[in-house]
Amino acid sequence: MTEPKKMAWSDVKNVLSEKEKKELIQLIGDLYRLNKDNKTFLHSRYPTGEVSLESYYKKISDALYPPITGRRSVNFSAGKKVISSYFKATHDIVGKLELMAHYVEMGTKYTVEYGDMWENFYLSLERMFEKITEELDSQPDGIVDHFLPKLEKIVDMASGMGWGYYDTLVDLLCDFCDRNGRELSLFED
Repeated sequence: MTEPKKMAWSDVKNVLSEKEKKELIQLIGDLYRLNKDNKTFLHSRYPTGEVSLESYYKKISDALYPPITGRRSVNFSAGKKVISSYFKATHDIVGKLELMAHYVEMGTKYTVEYGDMWENFYLSLERMFEKITEELDSQPDGIVDHFLPKLEKIVDMASGMGWGYYDTLVDLLCDFCDRNGRELSLFED
């Protein structure tokens, strides 16, 4: 006996294209009520006002800076998923950069508070920091001007951390500044 064919998106799309507007709105309402992620996605995709990053910040904070008393470990993939979900819903690069910077900041804050971490902990934060600088390469001056102090603050927080973390962040930020003709205030007296 053969198994029934799995439905692909094209099959679903064909079915949906035959539905009336009212039925589609009902379906979206059902999906909205189904779970919190759907609600967040729809609010981000179709904002009725300014999209707030607060719920995204909170999720990243919970993933990268969990309370030590809760016996939960740092969850890098959950933090990355929040950033990805936000960007898929909004296509807002500035919001994405804000969340990426928050990701690195929370991970750095965690190790400042709880001590030296394992190598892959730092590598994950370094990769995200590098992605921020790469994204900023193609952004206008106003956006770069907004983010450069945040990145300098993160680098400053990382001073003295293990596994070459601080040195890597300094190198990444200096490389970014060299590529973009920027000066760092980090090393000024």
